[in-house]
Amino acid sequence: MVYNTVFKDLITLYPTWDELQTYLQSEQGGNFRIITKKNELCLIRYHKGFSRMDLPHSKWFRSVVWNMETNRPVSVAPPKVSTSDIPFKTMQEMSENGILCQEQLDGFMINCFRKAGDEVLHITSRSKLDAAGHFYSSKSFRTLFIESYMKVISENNSDIETLMQTNGTDMESPDLSKHEIAVCYSFLVQHVAHRIVTPIYENKVYLVHKCIMYDDGTMQINDIDPICRGQVSIPYISWNHDSAVRPEIQYVFHDSEVVQWIKQLFQTKSWDFQGIVCKDKIGNRWRFRNDKYSMIKSLRGNASTSLERFSQLYTQNLLYQYLQYYPDDNFYFSCYTTFMTMIIDSVYRHYIELFVTKTVHKDDINKMYIPHLYALHTMYITSLRPTHKKVSPPQITCYFHGQPWQRIAFLIKKCQDAYFVQIGEVIENGQ
Repeated sequence: MVYNTVFKDLITLYPTWDELQTYLQSEQGGNFRIITKKNELCLIRYHKGFSRMDLPHSKWFRSVVWNMETNRPVSVAPPKVSTSDIPFKTMQEMSENGILCQEQLDGFMINCFRKAGDEVLHITSRSKLDAAGHFYSSKSFRTLFIESYMKVISENNSDIETLMQTNGTDMESPDLSKHEIAVCYSFLVQHVAHRIVTPIYENKVYLVHKCIMYDDGTMQINDIDPICRGQVSIPYISWNHDSAVRPEIQYVFHDSEVVQWIKQLFQTKSWDFQGIVCKDKIGNRWRFRNDKYSMIKSLRGNASTSLERFSQLYTQNLLYQYLQYYPDDNFYFSCYTTFMTMIIDSVYRHYIELFVTKTVHKDDINKMYIPHLYALHTMYITSLRPTHKKVSPPQITCYFHGQPWQRIAFLIKKCQDAYFVQIGEVIENGQ
């Protein structure tokens, strides 16, 4: 366990919330964001590419819940990884400085805390006080966490909320006799409905660290062997058989180069092994990504919906490669491919009618096709006709591969909506 005074030091310099808020949001204080406020609580976090991460306190503002009335932290996420190189060259140096390595797992971060005088177990994500956001799944991060933590699946949010508040007693309340004002837990959550890269076959919750907050702003951090009944810690990767930790995977590299060890480790791993995180006793963390994992992750991109992913991959001609690693999207991608075939057929038919046989007026054609028809005709005049070529379905396919992915998504969404309207009319008439 480690005692950290980073917040105590800030509170000493800025004893009121208004003073501290002004400082943290300033260039001098780090350009941090106060994202959400609810009652006496607010969430403070860094803004990627904008916040200053070169200040002593910066790494601790990955995501902090702050009590504005008492001007004290009540929940602190694990610190942000360092952007500088790890300062240790050999495994001997790593061992002498107490550096520990953990496997970096796919998942999302959830922070839970209890504060003095409050019976509620608060559940937050890195960007929302109520963890109400979502990304790959239609369910919120809050719901996914509760399902994973309580090992239940429910469509009724109120039921699992009650279950969590009633049975989530594994997480302790602060002990006022010890001057504790809050106890927080940080978890890495894996849910089958929220796959990032590594396939998830079972809902799991890993305890990353436990923090106790004291009334003077000091925090006690346990990220070596954090305790929360029923929840496992992320496995350690060790090179020393004499280490006090209990590694699941053991490697021995006496005095060998750190970089060499990492390279050899990654060579033994497949693409679904994300990498490792090395951490010291004072909150510094260094991350090393497996190149094979990074390559597969780049296929997935940052799109939250299957339609956005399909559209981006379609313009890059990477659909086949993507589905080799993410077969879960096969059904949706097949549907979108069918819509694209329909779009190409429609565009070709409209092009012939508008520019070749001249049997229709542009006002008779769906407006979403008009810009593409004229772009294709310009392409015909400037590029195809001089080489004695014509506009054909393969030419139209190549044209769409060169379009911004947002245009592809727009066309598919329009076709999809029209299709469901048509299906609804058929069902209604059938009834």
